[in-house]
Amino acid sequence: MKNIVILAFFGAFLLSCSEGVEKETEVEKEKKEWNRADYEMEKAELIALEDTLIKMGPDPNSKTYSQKLLLKTVEFADNYPGDEQAPDFLFMAARAANGLGQYTKSIKIINRIIRDYDNYDRLVEVYFLKAFTYDEDLNKKPEAKKVYVEIIEKFPKDPLAKEAKILLENLYLSDEEIIKKYQSQN
Repeated sequence: MKNIVILAFFGAFLLSCSEGVEKETEVEKEKKEWNRADYEMEKAELIALEDTLIKMGPDPNSKTYSQKLLLKTVEFADNYPGDEQAPDFLFMAARAANGLGQYTKSIKIINRIIRDYDNYDRLVEVYFLKAFTYDEDLNKKPEAKKVYVEIIEKFPKDPLAKEAKILLENLYLSDEEIIKKYQSQN
């Protein structure tokens, strides 16, 4: 009798667990359906936002659009990390953060691209933005140097590697020293 009660309890337990899994699967299916319905609209909105910003140029309202672009692009990449355009949208976010003066946030987004999308076709540009942000915006020369060297080593044939070499050679020079250097070469 005791064994029958244990078996009945165990059977009820297994049945309740499988019902919970089915309900969870239905909720996940509904969420995926919702995501698919909004997916194209979200992508179109991001592209339109970037186009608007480009057309605005230096406009006082561009800050609002940049903030919106930053938030929406990161949100898209969070929601659709496997999407082929996710690294593009993150790169948009990094540039928007730079434009807003949020350099540390830009570096975090850049590091996410490097970590999560190592086959991204614009990876050299991502590295270059990272180095340049360290160099010009954060004035962290040692970090900039490290990234410029990475660019040269990882992408030796890319035109940005040549730029990185030039910037690396002039990294610790003042503006006056750079001017003198180039005047003496001519």
